[in-house]
Amino acid sequence: MLKIKKYFFPILFALIFSVLLCLFFSYKLLDVPMGLTGDETAFGYNASLLSKTGHDENGRFLPLFVLANNGTDWKQPITQYYLAFLFWLFKPSVFLLRFSSILITLLSSFLLYKFARKVFDQKYSLLTVLIFLTTPLIMIQSHMGLDNIMTIPFAIIWFYFLYLYEKNKNIKFLIVSALSLGINFYTYKGMRAVFPIWYLLSLIYIFKNPILKNIKQFFIFSLFSLPFFLISPLLNHYYPGAIFGGARPVFDNLYNFLYPYFSSYDLTFLFIKGDELLFHSTGYHGFFLLASMPLFFIGIYKSIKTNKFSRFILLIFFTTPLLYGSVNSVHRASRLMCLIPFYAIICTYGFQYLVKISANYKKIVIFIVLFLSLANYYDFLHHYYGDYRKLTQNFLGDLKPYLSFKKLKTKSEELNLKPYMATNISNNFFESIYFTDNLNYINPDLLPPPGSILLTNRSYIEGMTNLNIDIKYYYLQIRNQ
Repeated sequence: MLKIKKYFFPILFALIFSVLLCLFFSYKLLDVPMGLTGDETAFGYNASLLSKTGHDENGRFLPLFVLANNGTDWKQPITQYYLAFLFWLFKPSVFLLRFSSILITLLSSFLLYKFARKVFDQKYSLLTVLIFLTTPLIMIQSHMGLDNIMTIPFAIIWFYFLYLYEKNKNIKFLIVSALSLGINFYTYKGMRAVFPIWYLLSLIYIFKNPILKNIKQFFIFSLFSLPFFLISPLLNHYYPGAIFGGARPVFDNLYNFLYPYFSSYDLTFLFIKGDELLFHSTGYHGFFLLASMPLFFIGIYKSIKTNKFSRFILLIFFTTPLLYGSVNSVHRASRLMCLIPFYAIICTYGFQYLVKISANYKKIVIFIVLFLSLANYYDFLHHYYGDYRKLTQNFLGDLKPYLSFKKLKTKSEELNLKPYMATNISNNFFESIYFTDNLNYINPDLLPPPGSILLTNRSYIEGMTNLNIDIKYYYLQIRNQ
């Protein structure tokens, strides 16, 4: 009975938190951004095919990497098969494509809370999660079915278990940390440049002098992490371009190498401008909330003064993009999402210290910080659901057409007509959601045979009857004879 009482309220809180978080991030999930990016469509299409047939769009059976976007890009396996599993479990849908990222946000929040509880008390652990969740890029990426966000949970697991190993010397923790680091190599292409840095940081964190006493740890950590990296040339042979995307790391001179690194800490980029790509930023709210900047700088000071762990968090934050200079990645916050948990911890150190030094005015300080942060986040949401939403329509269109594909499916079954689609409005992902092999294609200038129903962008076709169904952009025409 005591055990039930002990776990009842934490489990209840976790369930309530999960539901509220999902509801909050799911608000207007299919409206912001208004349309799908090309990468979302590719991930969704191949996940749908893999979940149904085990083959990708090229007919390959369970390939490690999927070649998509008209043969120009390789999709990374972790996100691709994560989506395929969800589609197999719940059936493919546009909503699930995007909701998959919210599930990653939820998982990351719980992992970060567990991690923070090892460092802070409960209230500061919750604050760490709150800072994480109110990072503008978390909302933006949670509304996209992309692989950028997949780096976060593996980043947390990597250092969380590294921390646990350093505290308990349990070799199982070291193995989990190493595996997580290795797996993260294949979550997102940007992690290719991060892996070597984090591998070296791991060795620095857990190994102490004399080095000979740590040969076993070195061997075990390397055994479970390095193979993911060392096998990449072989994989690149069978999947040309899948590892580095055709971009070879270069070093022409020191200045060009350091510029992308220092650009990662440009204050206007971090707190105002944000990602260079418009659909990864509102253009006004930066990588992180502007209101969190004072906490961040105070947190840097506090972290330096506290202990080995806090100093190492700083080291992670300020060395992770070092090799981005070799691939000329400038002002791309979406490629640095693995830094967000560490940023949240640094800010928590800052808030903790701020409260401590203002003991006589603690309530006032807490109120000011929370008020400014919530006001800043509200302003972000206002732009996100307003101007940002409209902006995305300019280059992504909107998602309303997928309802037309759904209506074609239901009407063809209801009227017992053979479904046809004009080739000029084809969308592989939408089609794969509702059809397997029973959808037919036809030149938009030709008539389908009798006993058919056609999805077209033409409101009038001689010899066919418009069903006059209210679907945006397209029309359903039937031919009975």
